[in-house]
Amino acid sequence: MMRLLKWPLVVAVLVVVGRVLAEQAGLPDSVNNLLSAVALHAVIAPVYFAIRIATGGISRPYFSQFALTGLYVVLVRAMLIPTYWLARVYDWPQPRFGGVAGTSPFIGFVAVPFGTAAFWILASLVFGGVVGSIIIAVVRWFR
Repeated sequence: MMRLLKWPLVVAVLVVVGRVLAEQAGLPDSVNNLLSAVALHAVIAPVYFAIRIATGGISRPYFSQFALTGLYVVLVRAMLIPTYWLARVYDWPQPRFGGVAGTSPFIGFVAVPFGTAAFWILASLVFGGVVGSIIIAVVRWFR
């Protein structure tokens, strides 16, 4: 089951690094927004996991869906926390950082990064888990 995480995590690293590089290069937000970690952990990876689980005959498919989605979103959000710290240190102006530039150290290093992570972990686990479970049920119904 854990081998299903390898390529989605590689893609997440590329997206996180690519987004920071694109933003720092001054590309417009319309381009930067195409490199979205939220889209990865809320929709794309859970759909990928669901398809692989449903077609791979993995036991306890619904538990596996929630476990993989949960682990994936926690790991991706852990990749993003250092970008918030860099935004605080270097006063990056991008709005996705929640205005950490020029704030107190607690706000910039703890409250915003970990609060944002907690929100997206919960939201992605619920949304991705439900969407993935529906996909598993549909694929299993037609098999």
